[in-house]
Amino acid sequence: MDWNKTKTIFIIVFSILNVFLYTLYLNRHTESKEIEPLSEASVSDRLQADNIQYESLASTVEPESYVAGNVRIFKSETMEPRENQTFEIIEEGSKLLATFKTPVAIPNVKDASSFEDFAVKNIDNGSVYKLWKIDKEARKAVLFQTVKNRFIYYNSGGTLTIYWNEESEIIRYEQTQFAELEDFPETVDLLPEEDAVSALYGQRILQPNSTILDLTLGFSTLVQFTESQVFAPTWRVRVELEDGSEEDYFVNAVEGKIIEFESEPKELEEE
Repeated sequence: MDWNKTKTIFIIVFSILNVFLYTLYLNRHTESKEIEPLSEASVSDRLQADNIQYESLASTVEPESYVAGNVRIFKSETMEPRENQTFEIIEEGSKLLATFKTPVAIPNVKDASSFEDFAVKNIDNGSVYKLWKIDKEARKAVLFQTVKNRFIYYNSGGTLTIYWNEESEIIRYEQTQFAELEDFPETVDLLPEEDAVSALYGQRILQPNSTILDLTLGFSTLVQFTESQVFAPTWRVRVELEDGSEEDYFVNAVEGKIIEFESEPKELEEE
């Protein structure tokens, strides 16, 4: 097989696909802007009427681009040998299972930096992951892949799960990853924070007597193919409910659509 020729064909096809998708998204964005949102005063009044608290909501945000990437295929012959690890590659090469011959102690299984430092030192390309949640009962930590230092939310193709034993020693991990992440050629305007909150309120998702804690920009899957995906800028809205529990809500930052993930484990607070 002529790999150079195959690579060239892939690049051309992927470039054409990017142009097509980008045009499609611009059209969708234009359509969404034709829908008149609630005025700032209206949003503020309604939130106040339902006793929904918040510090401030920005009315502007810098433009951002869509991101495209390919599923990383793990190959034993190209992986860096690690003396204390054994590897198994499954799911047609898209998932790596690693086991430590001798468990590795970490400073604190309740601390995000412990897992992130561990990933950098012990896992190939471990620096692209950041901690999402710690599940002390299951003795596992879930880290999401990042792009431009922002989370790719709830994507099975970009997740690192680290497991430890009763002695708080790392015993194994499972890794998936996106490679060759690249920005689309042009940026698009994003909905500001106040419009993201307005979208949630309009769908009756925000509950009375709750508090908006934080809004953070990340990415979520917009289009998925067999070996590649396109990611859209996405608002994560973290809310404290009346009973003290916390929930995350996600809004497409271009179209304003509410995103519901199939499996959304609750992020645990560190003690």
